[in-house]
Amino acid sequence: MYEAWLKELNKRNVVLPGEDSSKWTFATVTVSASVLAKLSLEEQAKFQIIEFKRATNEIEYWARVEEVYDLCGVEDQDLAGDIYVRRFKNLTLEEEIKWLDLRDISDEIPEGFGVKVDWG
Repeated sequence: MYEAWLKELNKRNVVLPGEDSSKWTFATVTVSASVLAKLSLEEQAKFQIIEFKRATNEIEYWARVEEVYDLCGVEDQDLAGDIYVRRFKNLTLEEEIKWLDLRDISDEIPEGFGVKVDWG
């Protein structure tokens, strides 16, 4: 995969000496294993594996089902596979779109799944 945009993002994602981190705008990019596999091994290594939090009540359960479905394209958390996360400082809208362009597409989910970008 061509990752020139990601290399530029990585250059900006480095903490510089004396830089005031309180002025940064952070975005968290969460991807499924299938989306992560689209990246080079070098980029894959920069992500951390996470687990979905287990629901403690019915409201949390249905919210979790929706989250798993949106991210992994399945309704059962046990079928979701591994999830990976990485934080970026000063992510641009253009870069968010490039992440979203990596989504997987299926007949059931034509809008895509496998990538979520959270700001803040």
